[in-house]
Amino acid sequence: FGFPSPENVRARRRAQPFFEMYKAFPAGFFGRDDIEKGNMILLPPSAARHLTELHIEGPMLFRITNNAIGLSTHCGMLEFTAEEGTVVLPFWLLQHLALREGDDVSIESATLPKGTYVKLQPHKTAFIDLPNPKAVLENALRKYACLTKGDSIVIEFAGNTYEIDIIETRPHEAIMTIQTDLEVDFAAPKDYKEEPTLQKEPSWEFREESTPEKQQGNVWGGQGRRLDGRPAQEPPKPEPKEREYDPRKHRLVHGVRKTQSNQPQDYWERFSGGKTLK
Repeated sequence: FGFPSPENVRARRRAQPFFEMYKAFPAGFFGRDDIEKGNMILLPPSAARHLTELHIEGPMLFRITNNAIGLSTHCGMLEFTAEEGTVVLPFWLLQHLALREGDDVSIESATLPKGTYVKLQPHKTAFIDLPNPKAVLENALRKYACLTKGDSIVIEFAGNTYEIDIIETRPHEAIMTIQTDLEVDFAAPKDYKEEPTLQKEPSWEFREESTPEKQQGNVWGGQGRRLDGRPAQEPPKPEPKEREYDPRKHRLVHGVRKTQSNQPQDYWERFSGGKTLK
């Protein structure tokens, strides 16, 4: 039967993944705020020895799972400096997995393909309003060893925190972002609202049609009717107002003419002296 060759032994060891259970704690408990920006974790020194025995080569990527609710994601490894039996996580990752301090998590080695494409959706429009959001993202992704579809990562810039959803990854739902050319695309932020566009009401334009009646001067053409169907009576014409007498408009054209009187010469003398009426 013979003995297996060293190459076969190494192949069998590589087929056996690293799998351990640890107590999860946030990085702030140990003053390691430097790992808050990314998805790198701290494992105990015993994990390093176990990984070496399994001949698992870097970059070391892991699948981390909250077995109580079946929620999992992927992460990278930064150092083997955690206390035995514990794993140190960024606080955002602890929240993402719905973990509390001291909860049990499983850590399993994973092999992920190099990513070629990722589509991101910021939670706030303020991120895409940055002077150069792609440069900010490129710098921040250097601290993320891998990305998993459905995760929400956190990016800090200029004292502000921005949450970003991973809504699509290629060629797999979990990809490695180390030493790869990654095409990045953005979806509209969650809080983005399109400005309402005012729809202009259609304008109605009335034009008079040329009819024989109008051409002949009869504008309305026909006789008006009341609501009961009877012919409408024309309203009475207003009586002309009396004008004030203007003597200038009643002048005699040729003045007063002297004419021969037909009365006798003593006609006016009869009224001389006057008489009193009693």
